Amino acid sequence: MKADRREFTDVRVGAGHEARPVEEFMAELEAIQAERCSTRNQVWERVADGTLTVPLLQRFCKEYWFLGVWYTAEFGSLVANAPDPDAATLGASEHFQHWIQNLADETGYAGDCNHVDMKVEWARMLGIGEEELRAYVPLPETIGMTFTSMYYMRRSYEEGLAAFGWAGERFAASTGYALMMYEGMRDHYGLDVENFKVHAYAEADHGDAADYLLRQVAVTGLQQHRIRTAITHVFTLRNARAAALNRWLEEPGALRDR
Repeated sequence: MKADRREFTDVRVGAGHEARPVEEFMAELEAIQAERCSTRNQVWERVADGTLTVPLLQRFCKEYWFLGVWYTAEFGSLVANAPDPDAATLGASEHFQHWIQNLADETGYAGDCNHVDMKVEWARMLGIGEEELRAYVPLPETIGMTFTSMYYMRRSYEEGLAAFGWAGERFAASTGYALMMYEGMRDHYGLDVENFKVHAYAEADHGDAADYLLRQVAVTGLQQHRIRTAITHVFTLRNARAAALNRWLEEPGALRDR
């Protein structure tokens, strides 16, 4: 008696996504940013002019610590997923070289202090202990933005680069937030916070690199589809987080006279 022959479904159905020229696709991403991420974080501005009260500045510090402690631990995914680690020399490996430098910088092996430690030091300046940091529950929008970005950092290289590098570091640098925070706390709160001094220059460099590198991995229709989805999700959550932070300013006693 002959065994029944099992028939497998033919999976060769085509990618299903049409590729656009890279420059057109990058312009589309800019349009997504403008549409999805239109709310400016006004808490930065209240720090810059010195009108944010210290209790809210302490809460803001805890938000930054949460972002830093989770994102820094995930950098290894971008290093491991970089598409060119088999280059003859590390210097010829643009993607790997960028992220290994970024990882070294964030973890304190490139000259600056560990970036998580910088945030802990800022917390200490504000009288916040480590136990209080660990007990802090961030805004739901912060949790959503953080772990959505981390999901894409693990899912594929192009999605991680898009979510963290292009929609993260590049966008953050474009807002000028780090310089506002650094100068505002120095001038109005008497705090010289190394974290923002460093990010005022580091994030701009990292953001430029992310834009350059993304063009190299946004070639096929499937890559573009994955990048587009990641950026749409991250910008949607980033905008929701900015709106949630702005609602802090409506709380009684949120602002002070300079």
